[in-house]
Amino acid sequence: MSIKAILVGVSFYPTLNYDPLPLCKNDIFAVKTALINGLKVDSHDIILCGKNGYVTIDDMVNALKFILNYSTQHDTLIFYFSGHGGKNTLAFSDNLLNLQNLIEVIESTPLKSKIIILDSCHSGSFSVDSPAQMALSETVESFAGKGYAVLASCGSEQKSGFSPDRPISLYTSFLCDALNNPFLIRQGKKSLESINQAIFQYATAWNRKGNSRIQDPIFRSNIGGTIYFEVQHYNPYKIKKVYEETDFYIIYAIEPVHHGMAKRLSAKIILRYESSDEEISYIADEINQKIINYDVYQNQKSEQRYKGKPANIIWCYFGYDEDDMIDCNFLCHSTWVDDSQDKKNWYTEGKNIKWVNGIHFNFNPSYTMIKKLMHGEEVNPLQLINEVKSITSKVISLGEKFIQIFREYCNKTITEKELIQSVKKLNTDITQLYLDESNLNVPPKELHDWFQANIQIVSTIQDLTLYYDERYTDKWTEANKLYLINSTIKRYADELENLRELENVADEFIKNKT
Repeated sequence: MSIKAILVGVSFYPTLNYDPLPLCKNDIFAVKTALINGLKVDSHDIILCGKNGYVTIDDMVNALKFILNYSTQHDTLIFYFSGHGGKNTLAFSDNLLNLQNLIEVIESTPLKSKIIILDSCHSGSFSVDSPAQMALSETVESFAGKGYAVLASCGSEQKSGFSPDRPISLYTSFLCDALNNPFLIRQGKKSLESINQAIFQYATAWNRKGNSRIQDPIFRSNIGGTIYFEVQHYNPYKIKKVYEETDFYIIYAIEPVHHGMAKRLSAKIILRYESSDEEISYIADEINQKIINYDVYQNQKSEQRYKGKPANIIWCYFGYDEDDMIDCNFLCHSTWVDDSQDKKNWYTEGKNIKWVNGIHFNFNPSYTMIKKLMHGEEVNPLQLINEVKSITSKVISLGEKFIQIFREYCNKTITEKELIQSVKKLNTDITQLYLDESNLNVPPKELHDWFQANIQIVSTIQDLTLYYDERYTDKWTEANKLYLINSTIKRYADELENLRELENVADEFIKNKT
């Protein structure tokens, strides 16, 4: 995917006799620099309309045609406008243009993703199509990031202004700061969602200062999830894989769970034979001594902190096969801590806890029952895949509708009471599908990661239903609800991206079975 951009800045209006806006031509240069530095857009993929402040409608149309000629269906188009605006109109040097018509023309272009940014008075007077709907037959790859979004500087009844300390428009200053913000980068990417949330935060801070001109940005979208922009090379930290076979047990994995000043390791162990408590205690003691100096870390920072130090805490989780490891259904687990730790805290007492040969164990009395429940009946994997996809696609579609309604609350076009009433049925439907998914059978281990990714995204969308429910209106403050739901929306977008990357797992499984 590459980004193509058309930046329009109209400063002079000889035909319309409007007052000149000399700073609007500065806006396109500021946005160009921000796109190059912040989103790594190639300067050759950016067209400037209005370097001298004059832009006719034909100038803009010709620029759009030109850029579409060398774009592909996988590209993203950014269209930016700065100049005079009225209710559902944009002013060019020669005439007025219907804003809604322009949005529809850009939306109809064959590019997968379109972003329209408007910095003009009354720019919030537009609508977008229905929220993204994910069809059962549609792939996550085709759904995620498809559609268009419109970002506007102010509401339909508001006017836009200029930045008092910069020679550009106020909203454009928020936009450029968001594009350039390095703290929005996650795993080498910035998202449209994070950029938009940053703009809203900048605008909120501006409005709180008591400035005479209040501007409430508008954001409307029917994009599936969000759009991700790769802005820097990302080399993920690779956690060391540990696997070791012995005559009596297999070290299936060692996971780093370091915290604070304590180096902590969690080992998953497959017992080769039915073993007594005493035999397991000898194995646990052997493993504790074997792995105490293992170098396994979550990330570069933890490696720098703990490298070369022995573990302070070790947990060993025991099961009898790989299903137990994947399901996290363990016969028992042992705990070992060194003298630097609070042993009373870690060596707890309880009904299912006992010491065996000096090893502290916590036994799982439900191990056999859980194993039978999870694997007692034969699963038709192809049917399960279809059931999972059906639930996920329905929940995603409902979640997108919820988010679009929530956006209107953020846009201040509906009240909180209207929001709660509007999402009432959505909350019920999402929760029911969430419960339906929880009753699905456990998949084959080859599908585990894909299955868990589906469960996670459905669970996250179900979280959306908690914050604007008439039963819980007093549980959180307005600021807390906004923070929580915006965080959940970001998490949903990230999980959709993760599901997209795992989608081939289910497809490959189906291919091998048919």
